[in-house]
Amino acid sequence: MDRDALIVAHRLGDCEVPPDEDYAISLISPQDALGVARLTYSVYGDQHPFDYVYDPSEIAQRYASGTQHAVVAKSRQGHVLGMIGIYRCSPWPRLFELAQLMILKNQRSKGMARDLWLQAMERLPDMAQAGAIFGEAVCTHTFSQRMCETTGMIPCGIAMDAILAKAYSDDYRHGDRTSLVLTVKPMLFTPQTVHLPAAYRAAYVDFCARAGLDRQIEASSQATLPESSRVEIIDFEKAACIKVWVHEPGRDLERIVSDLERKAGDDGIVQAVFDLGRPDAPAGIAALNSRGYYFGGFMPYWFETDAVMLQRRRSPSSFQDLRLYGDSVQAVVALAERDQRRVTMRQAGWGEASKG
Repeated sequence: MDRDALIVAHRLGDCEVPPDEDYAISLISPQDALGVARLTYSVYGDQHPFDYVYDPSEIAQRYASGTQHAVVAKSRQGHVLGMIGIYRCSPWPRLFELAQLMILKNQRSKGMARDLWLQAMERLPDMAQAGAIFGEAVCTHTFSQRMCETTGMIPCGIAMDAILAKAYSDDYRHGDRTSLVLTVKPMLFTPQTVHLPAAYRAAYVDFCARAGLDRQIEASSQATLPESSRVEIIDFEKAACIKVWVHEPGRDLERIVSDLERKAGDDGIVQAVFDLGRPDAPAGIAALNSRGYYFGGFMPYWFETDAVMLQRRRSPSSFQDLRLYGDSVQAVVALAERDQRRVTMRQAGWGEASKG
């Protein structure tokens, strides 16, 4: 059943909750699934990137399976007023993302968001046996960035223009997009050897020092790439955002991403994540730098080994209107802005095949 049919079948827009509700926070239960679907619809309408969030049976199954964990704020009558959760977000099953902080519009300004966030970070990582927790904090306000700092999450990148701004703006215009500060809280501290181009090494060393990570950086070698890349593609069609997990770069990588650029469209974005545990990672990164892909973030433990994310849109992203909190956030944003200027000097056209 598609999302439109689910919205109609479960009458997701029909439930109204009085504004003056008291709440208590608890772990999610199967009985909360319909309330979570209604909450999602109240915040995102029909524009959420995932279909399953409109299907109560699928929501219940995911939380019962242990691939996702959440806490919910409920009224005395059992209405779901707000939630936040963690879910697996990468090829490594012990890496989770803190996400889906949602509160009914008429229940906000009660301190519920802070209560949910603190309860989630206190209870959920241990339940999931997480090796690290990632977060994406919007740049339309600083609340989520401040909560990341309060709960020990460290800025590690900036995903520019990553998502449509519909859920965060009352005066949304077609094509408006919102940027996300990337944060991480490592919970494992296993030493690693990584392979990283010179352009990113100083910033990576500084990040690892702040995060308490023990990393040895190997000098880049002139790796010979195979003919074919080994990639995993995640297409968030509703958000016009395509992610490419580069398990092994090949000589066809530029062709792959040029095809994805055309698919993402003029308002879309493509993000590529490289496994820094591979000696050929610098060669793959250099290939996409030559297409105008610039720094997006350091991603500890993404492949169990660390990763780096690069990103690109058709038009250069503007760094002028970001609302940012803290010096460490400013540092990673400055790195992204400098890197965008560096790589755009020689970029190929959006969706055009490489001339090389």
